[in-house]
Amino acid sequence: MKRTQHITLGLLAGMALAFTSGCNRKPERRDCVDETGRITGEQNCQLVEERRRSGYMGPMPYYHYLYGGSTGGHMGDMVVNGNPVPGMSSSGGFFGGVSRGGFGSTGSAGSGGSGGE
Repeated sequence: MKRTQHITLGLLAGMALAFTSGCNRKPERRDCVDETGRITGEQNCQLVEERRRSGYMGPMPYYHYLYGGSTGGHMGDMVVNGNPVPGMSSSGGFFGGVSRGGFGSTGSAGSGGSGGE
């Protein structure tokens, strides 16, 4: 085989693996919560969304969706570590709980090296 065919086959195999690797993922949890992060009825978030879409400018109750997170799943339960952006939660979703960046507990500022000896 020619070199370009090897590269093309390798790229196709990599793309196929990337597209199929997420097939067993559970759907991300979505909860309608109030200003304190406690689960409320779905109709509250639907009402706020309908008012926003219609251009309503009056006062609105603060209900919104949180994606992912941990909760007991019952009315009044607190949602912990949820994210208002779908696919960005720390409990799965697109990034699967991987954190990136930062120094963590092992990083240190360190001192500069010694000058030209």
